[in-house]
Amino acid sequence: MPATTVPPGRILIVGGSIAGARTAQALRSEGFTGELIVIEPEAGEAYDRPPLSKEYLTGAWSRAQLNLIPGGWASLDATVVRAHAAALDGQGRQIRLSDGQLIGYDALVIATGLSPRRLVADDGEPIGHVIGTASDADALRHQLRDGAHVVAVGGGFIAAEAASVARGLGLPATIIDRRATLLEGSLGAVVGAHIAANHRNHGVDLRTQARITSIARDGSGAVITLEGGGLVRADVLVAGIGSEPNTAWLQGSGIRVDDGVVTDARCRAFGAAGVYALGDVARFYDVHSAKPRRVGHWTNAADQATVVAHNLLHPQDPIGYREAPYFWSDQFREKIQVAGHPDPDAHVDLLTLEGPTPRRIAVYTHGDDDGCSAVVTFGWPRGMVAVRRLMPLEPTTAEMLSELEELAAGARLVAAR
Repeated sequence: MPATTVPPGRILIVGGSIAGARTAQALRSEGFTGELIVIEPEAGEAYDRPPLSKEYLTGAWSRAQLNLIPGGWASLDATVVRAHAAALDGQGRQIRLSDGQLIGYDALVIATGLSPRRLVADDGEPIGHVIGTASDADALRHQLRDGAHVVAVGGGFIAAEAASVARGLGLPATIIDRRATLLEGSLGAVVGAHIAANHRNHGVDLRTQARITSIARDGSGAVITLEGGGLVRADVLVAGIGSEPNTAWLQGSGIRVDDGVVTDARCRAFGAAGVYALGDVARFYDVHSAKPRRVGHWTNAADQATVVAHNLLHPQDPIGYREAPYFWSDQFREKIQVAGHPDPDAHVDLLTLEGPTPRRIAVYTHGDDDGCSAVVTFGWPRGMVAVRRLMPLEPTTAEMLSELEELAAGARLVAAR
């Protein structure tokens, strides 16, 4: 894929969330003085999305507290066009917008993110809430009233966080999922069972290994029929059943799309010159595993933005992206932090560092060399700082545990109870 050695004069960023905002900031920080155009249909300033299912949903944070860019887009001298991207002409280097407008570019950054999948009622129409935008979270928050029974479908982070918020507000909450335990697909059965137990201890009704056969509208709520005949009535229904990359507008453009925009290790898209993709929508080449990977986490988008900005402005000296996997989830006032790639099929030790302040951790071990592939900490941010410092060094599990024991000052490791 040959690259020009001349930095672009006009850079067009499609998507104004974390990936797009951080790219714009990085470009200006690196000295880009050219024209910067951002295509973003949502009104207002760029905002952070992880808190939408956490602090923002509870009402603890305002919209202003979500802002990603101090001073807003104007502080970056960015022109924001409020429209959807409708089509890309990669050879002609221009985008057609939903209002018919054509905008040309020297370089294009695709940062369109994901759209949450919706539940469908028996009448064939979408039903329930999703949490993808601030408007989605606003609509859901307005429905969280005294006594409302909140039902979340799906066993991932969105469903778990929505149930946590509901219980924190004193509302009854139920989670319905096909898997045997919460977060099994992301963190595996051992850690998932621990998190599920925490939900049960906080009063969440978990309906696991349950399949939905019908969702009927019932006033403003829904009646859910499970395989076997069980019924669950929801006053507030929340979908946490995954998301899809926003790539429909790229159809026919020549850009390679396969569960996201496929890129090389430098975040360059295949199929058209001068096009980069990053964040949730990108399926980048991971140099660690030597295969494409799509990662829907905040830190991935932020870190890739630095790489994209550098490569746009220094095409003669490009750099590759080396992922440092990290993400977090807040549930029942406990921060669950994850570093590395938790393989659900890996050997997992759920341990407690017993000492003055007990610390719960989970360590994932892979391969014959006992390599530590991931660590989960529960309510121990300081421990996660040490984990993230060590993880790029590819430690063994014994080395990782030794470091954490030392950090915990006199604690000893015992199997979690």
